[in-house]
Amino acid sequence: MTTLKRINTQVLVIGAGPTGLTLANLLGQADVDTLIIDRKPGTVTEPRAVSIDDESLRTMQAIGLDAAVLRDVVPGYGVHYYTRPGGRCFGKVEPTGKLYGFPKRNAFRQPLFENTLRMGLERFASLTARFSHELVEFSQDQHGVCARIRDAEGQMIEVHAAYLVACDGGRSPVRKQLRIEMVGSSFSSRWLVVDTDQDDDPFWQTRVYCDARRPVVEVPGPHRTRRFEFLLKPDETDEQALDETHLQTLLRPFKGDAPVSLVRKTVYTFHARVAERWQ
Repeated sequence: MTTLKRINTQVLVIGAGPTGLTLANLLGQADVDTLIIDRKPGTVTEPRAVSIDDESLRTMQAIGLDAAVLRDVVPGYGVHYYTRPGGRCFGKVEPTGKLYGFPKRNAFRQPLFENTLRMGLERFASLTARFSHELVEFSQDQHGVCARIRDAEGQMIEVHAAYLVACDGGRSPVRKQLRIEMVGSSFSSRWLVVDTDQDDDPFWQTRVYCDARRPVVEVPGPHRTRRFEFLLKPDETDEQALDETHLQTLLRPFKGDAPVSLVRKTVYTFHARVAERWQ
């Protein structure tokens, strides 16, 4: 008979993305006994979020990681607006202020950012990070939280914590178990997101192409990376949009016939939603 393993901690953080890892670093600075878990085998390997603002960089400074984060950032980029690909630039927004000590808008790569935050955890003896660990269920009373977690081998672990913090994303299992709804709106339009590397374009501002036939957003990234976002038409399926030949056709006005190194391609719908209550 297998004995159920039990762990006691002050704070249990569910989700080791940017939010969970940042929180864990803050708790480490305060010498709070913390366990952070994530069901993934490690931090993300594909590009996701691409922009970090000055307030967030101020938080990175607070946890002593601003210099490390800035090594993988394009600082202070703005937006140039064009009539179409190859067309006239009719407007520019280039913020120059540093109200919080950092440029207002900065391009980053989430895999590099998360790896920096994860490395930061190693500074603190009070922190334990466990990947390939998934929250199954939890209960709470006036004394704290009891969570059941499945490890990589399928074994169950019982964790007792004073607090549980849900940093597990927009589809948060913790939020769903607490029956907290998401409120807000979802846009009907779909966008094709294409991430590239080995890019030879030195332009470091965002380009927005305001062509009514197909609006496009082009975002620079660190270390010769770049993102393209194409608005899909209602009659275009995800399969058509992700087809390799179709991708080359979409990219040709921007990259010509030069080979493009694709890192990721996906179709997404934008949601402007938030949990209806917080504690």
